[in-house]
Amino acid sequence: MKTLIKILLLASAAAAAASCAVEKEESPESVQERILKAFVKKYYPDAVRKPSGMYIIDSIPGTGRTPQDTSYVLVDYTITYLNGTYNSYTSDSVAKQLGTFTYSGYYDPRVWSLRDNTPGVIELLTGMREGGSVKAIVPATLLDEESGTEITEGDGSSKIYEIRLVEVIDNINQYQFDQIEDFVAARYPDITDSTTYGFYFHKYNTNLLDTVKNNESMQVRYIGRYLNGTVFDTNIEDSAKKYRIYSSGGSYTTLAYKFLDDSSKAMTENKFVPGFNKALYSMNYEEHAVTVFYSGLGYGDDGSGNVPGFVPLCFELWIEADEEEDE
Repeated sequence: MKTLIKILLLASAAAAAASCAVEKEESPESVQERILKAFVKKYYPDAVRKPSGMYIIDSIPGTGRTPQDTSYVLVDYTITYLNGTYNSYTSDSVAKQLGTFTYSGYYDPRVWSLRDNTPGVIELLTGMREGGSVKAIVPATLLDEESGTEITEGDGSSKIYEIRLVEVIDNINQYQFDQIEDFVAARYPDITDSTTYGFYFHKYNTNLLDTVKNNESMQVRYIGRYLNGTVFDTNIEDSAKKYRIYSSGGSYTTLAYKFLDDSSKAMTENKFVPGFNKALYSMNYEEHAVTVFYSGLGYGDDGSGNVPGFVPLCFELWIEADEEEDE
């Protein structure tokens, strides 16, 4: 009898172990799919499942052009996790609702490249036309992310995309140049032409008496703007307060720009974006200038901090007097 009981206990333990092993062998993708199906059934029972595993919740057809998988597109969007937490957005009203709004933020539609985007985003946008919008649940696997085992607020979770396709862009550089020309004509008519590819520059005064010499450092004040007029950065305290971007912990000291006779060395040794660097190289003590340049001379395709990718920038620049000369 004792032997029988022992055998039954061992069999029971083996069955339990086998059951646990089966549970552990379920892939994260399978778990995420179960979560997604349950979520859709509860909250969006009318959503249409695509062969890829994406769910279309709602869509409004557009009347314009359809992007290709090599296109650039201008989009308004809101991206949330399944639990309702926001991932990213373009709307200032959402930022205000969340308490994350800043006067230095960029709240215009953004440019996305479909050349190197995720399969889910490419599928969504290449199925749209300009002026249209879509709301869809995109599984993590279509976002080039490893699926998690629960609804999370990070990589590995499915996300809800709400996208409005504003414009299909054929030539991203020309698109920015057209923006710059409209901006310059409206705000800085003194700039009559581009001096270099994607680069505009104009001096408002010229100092011929006190020339900066090799290895000397100039002290720079600046105001940086997006082409929608928003001031996103400055090292001038009064301007920071005027444009409501002042921070008590911010730095409002001048930037040092080291002038070098060799322009190539000046571009590499001064750690500024190329457009900013190029403008300063053309300046002298006590001069005031403005420069506007495309993202290829700025923060490129990916952007930096609050500055998104594919965004042209404008800087107003002032060089302070030569301190040694003043002494």
